[in-house]
Amino acid sequence: MGTLGIIGVKEIEIKYIKESMKIVEEVAYAGFLFYIGNYNTLNIVLCCTGMGKVNSAECTQILIAKFNVKRIISTGIAGSLNPEVKICDIVISNKVTYYDVTKSQMKTFFSNEDEFISDEYLKRVAIKAYNRIKLKECGYHIGKIITGETFVSDDKLRADLRTKYNAECVEMEGGAIAHICHTNKIPFILIRGICDNADKNATILYRQLDMIAAYGYAKFLMNLLKELTYNEGDVLK
Repeated sequence: MGTLGIIGVKEIEIKYIKESMKIVEEVAYAGFLFYIGNYNTLNIVLCCTGMGKVNSAECTQILIAKFNVKRIISTGIAGSLNPEVKICDIVISNKVTYYDVTKSQMKTFFSNEDEFISDEYLKRVAIKAYNRIKLKECGYHIGKIITGETFVSDDKLRADLRTKYNAECVEMEGGAIAHICHTNKIPFILIRGICDNADKNATILYRQLDMIAAYGYAKFLMNLLKELTYNEGDVLK
């Protein structure tokens, strides 16, 4: 089976997975630390990018080119843009795009696509993983995730982004990860735990709730890895 790449932004976002997998090697490369190991029968390379699109793009390309991963799961926290998406809920991507790059730039110069489509198989497995949670402490949503370099903490900007993109949440890394996966033809999915509402209270809530949101979706991610193990015969080789 092909190796699975898992990308977090901060250490807290990968801590639970790192503690649950058997790590056989740690590789430092280009300023990043990659944990190579397995969870049950899944071969995994786990890493933490740090904030921003450039770091995320570089780390994703290294996973693909150096470690030969065949699919990628991006995990992290995000701000809700949809009143129905509550704090500590989980968002599973079906589409990903940038909000700070125009569609014409993306279509003509940037990637020749104005949005990136998540892998259908990984999406189905993610839904199964959620349904296996016996005590559901959060809801889940499938929808668009948008990315930009700005931490969104403004009510007007939040409303404008929701109107323009009809996105479920906003963050600072996923678009770059999806972009690199698209250009390399690597299946991907983004999983985001909601830690704020991208409004005027976002900075305060982010600092208070990022650990709670991270813990909530970490349990979900472990179910996702178990589900991938159950279905490994169907996973891309």
